[in-house]
Amino acid sequence: MDSTDVDAYADDEFAALYDLVYAEYDDDVDLYEQFARRGTGPVLEICAGSGRVTLPLLERGLDVVALDTSAPMLERLQSPVTGGTGRLRVVEDDMRSFDLGEQFHLVFCAFGSFEQLLTTEDQLACLRSVARHLTTDGRFVAELRSLTAIDWRPEPALLYEWTKPDPATGEPITKLRTQAASGARQVTVDTVIFDRVTTDGIVRRRQIEVAMRAIGRYEIVFLLQAAGLRLADVYGDTDLSPYTDASDRMIVVAAKV
Repeated sequence: MDSTDVDAYADDEFAALYDLVYAEYDDDVDLYEQFARRGTGPVLEICAGSGRVTLPLLERGLDVVALDTSAPMLERLQSPVTGGTGRLRVVEDDMRSFDLGEQFHLVFCAFGSFEQLLTTEDQLACLRSVARHLTTDGRFVAELRSLTAIDWRPEPALLYEWTKPDPATGEPITKLRTQAASGARQVTVDTVIFDRVTTDGIVRRRQIEVAMRAIGRYEIVFLLQAAGLRLADVYGDTDLSPYTDASDRMIVVAAKV
């Protein structure tokens, strides 16, 4: 068995593995479509990745600017664009410092991606970039994990999650995961392992660590204010249900001050 540690989105293979994990998840697409249709013109997705949300919005006739730092992910986003009437523009840039010279009625960051920013400085830099790109009546929408829903106890063992065939080669791929957590730092670190059995019987391993810093409701209020934004609404799920102690996630909706 050979083992290689890689940055999460550094190459084509891991971009494909990301799609194998998440491509079928679409619970939040209707949420972003609803906000997108409240205004006119294109919308901006930051941390767009390989297009899990962008592509369905294009198919529904919406124009999307998709921003991400990963060239392999953006290449995968562009390759399947065949249907729908929406127009796509991809931008390879950093969510903390992008400057497109235009404004949007919707900027969104799906699926907890904002939590990949592990410092207050990076969070504020991103939010200030968002504020520069919002119209006066625009909205920023981000999905975060609810603090009350996170299990802060570290998992002592490596957990088996699934085995699936690679859509391109048919080779079986097994996903394993373990998590370290620090409630004091509000950080979780998932170690994710993908074991691929090649046609010649060799097991190839790709391993990554995904660190995320959780953010509470009142913490995000102060971050937004410091960036020139304000909390307009907060919801407990993608169906815009109320945010309560039982909510697994927090949907933050922000506007310009």
